Amino acid sequence: MVILAIVISIPGQVRAQQADVQEDNGIFVLGSVLFSILHVPIKLATCVGTQATAAVAYTATFGVPGHYDGGTNGKDIGETARRSCTGSWFITPSQIKSDYGS
Repeated sequence: MVILAIVISIPGQVRAQQADVQEDNGIFVLGSVLFSILHVPIKLATCVGTQATAAVAYTATFGVPGHYDGGTNGKDIGETARRSCTGSWFITPSQIKSDYGS
């Protein structure tokens, strides 16, 4: 079920690109699925952990002056928390090909 969900979630654009390079794309799709299975739980744990830590840090330092233009630490804490959840959650076959392929 997990593999099916990952394969279905790969964007249509990536699938269209795969049709162009049919001779060696199978290994890159397999690598994408396997690496995504490993990457998603780690990314989820990082995102949730950072959000929880940021909430505690933000609450503990509410109103404390920050290191930039007299603002509070909330901006820095929020930016750190936001960055932990953004970015790619799934590893695409094109990324595998560019990193490990020819």
